[in-house]
Amino acid sequence: MSVSAFIAVGAAVFLTTRSPLFVIQAVELAEQPDEAPVDAQTILRLAAVPTGKISLFELDLFEVERRILANPWVEEVYLQKRFPQTLSIAVRYREPVALIQTKKQGLRYVDVRGGVFGAVTLMYQPDLPLLSHFDSAEQRIPEAIQLIRDWQNSPVGKDAEIASIVWDGEKGFRALTSYLLRGGKHRVMVDLGMESGLVLKSNLEHLARVLRYLSHRGIAARQVWADAGKKIVVKTARGS
Repeated sequence: MSVSAFIAVGAAVFLTTRSPLFVIQAVELAEQPDEAPVDAQTILRLAAVPTGKISLFELDLFEVERRILANPWVEEVYLQKRFPQTLSIAVRYREPVALIQTKKQGLRYVDVRGGVFGAVTLMYQPDLPLLSHFDSAEQRIPEAIQLIRDWQNSPVGKDAEIASIVWDGEKGFRALTSYLLRGGKHRVMVDLGMESGLVLKSNLEHLARVLRYLSHRGIAARQVWADAGKKIVVKTARGS
């Protein structure tokens, strides 16, 4: 290619990228979930795309993505330049599966990977299981989330709900749960020990049978130990 031809091509590209035909006139946000934790106006405000002032060629998608990701609820951002004049935005939000009480940040959400984020608002999922006393054992948070998932997916999850999980440096995971008793729900603390994974899953299946037995017999338990190998130890309340 000759020098003159190269200059001509460069000039054409320069003029095209700055043509008013490609100046951004619209920013479209994909349909939000019915209970989205962040409203559409907030996402568009975070994106801060200068419509009518910049062309699609000049728009820095990485900067737009960075600004939207500044919101703690946003997990992923999908951006697409739709020529000649539109930017499309789609957002995927974090899914909270638990709450956690922290000393420094107060009550926060926990996602499926064990990531702590966002201050809790009573307007959005306030009835999730609560994690506490994990400030000195943050590495155990993902295990606690897996414990909740294993519990919910095991037979015990059909008969007993987890209200909270406490980490005890000596006893390990302690779950406050409830089971049906005389038409109401009876709460009991269950010690699950230090381990998670396959051993815990096996114990949960055994625990399901024990709690079902207590429920059917109308027995109120004060404490349950499910961390003693294959045995489940139950301390009952007086008169039950």
